[in-house]
Formats: sequence, structure tokens, C-alpha cells
Amino acid sequence: MVGMETCIAEKINSIMKPILDPKETPKKTAIKAVLGNSFQFYDDLEKIIKHCKKEWVFLKGTGWVLFVNNGKKDMFYLIPQSNYFLISLTFSEKERKDFLNDQELQSFHADIEGTSKFSEGYAMQFAINDEEVYSRFKILFSLVNRST
Repeated sequence: MVGMETCIAEKINSIMKPILDPKETPKKTAIKAVLGNSFQFYDDLEKIIKHCKKEWVFLKGTGWVLFVNNGKKDMFYLIPQSNYFLISLTFSEKERKDFLNDQELQSFHADIEGTSKFSEGYAMQFAINDEEVYSRFKILFSLVNRST
């Protein structure tokens, strides 16, 4: 069993290697190699956030993280993973209350109620590897981006 775990860890490391070097900011080709089929969502997201400030930061234990700020507040951070990317979308107490009162967002209410509270507000995570999850993220992101 240990041999299999080692083999899996080595495979993941070889897939992730293009974005694990702390000395080199991830390039689009490396991100594409790591994200695989999920790259289409990353590519679309880049177009949506073209007006935002983006900063890649290398964190021990996590690797490269993309922080996105619209000039007024931190919007989300993104962590590339093997065949998907993780986004943590942040929103304020007021935005959270507004979302929970919006009946058009009924399908989000359970997820919003389960968000974690931080000093700057709340964070909702999305593991983006398919159209459904990406669409859910885009709906909330557009609302958070509009409210700032």
C-alpha cells in the first residue's frame, strides 16, 4: 500500500511540477498543463477579471496562489490543482445578508449559510472542474463585483 501511495504522490508531483517552483511565477502554458480540461474555465475567468489587479504569490504548503482585487477589495484567490482549481470568493456581511434574502439565489442559500466567517467577511469555496460549478461561481462573483 505504501508503494501505491508513493506512486500516486509522484504522479501528482510530476503533473504539478510546472507550478511548484517558488522562483518562477506560473506561466499560462504551465497552468494549462496542470489544469487539463479545467483550463477552459480558467481561460474564460481571465477574460472576466481583466480589469482586476492580479498577483501571484508563492505560499509554503500551498504553492502558487493568484490573488484578485478589483481596486476596492480582495475578490477571491485561486489555487491551481491537478485537473481543477480552487477559488475562495470573499464577500461582506451585508452582501451575505442580501444573498440570503434574494429568492433568485435560493439554490445558493445552504452554501452561503455554511460559509466561514473571517475578519474581512465570508469566504465561499468552489472546486472548479466543470461547467456547473463554474457557472455557480460566476453568478456570485458578478453580484459581489457589482456591489463594490
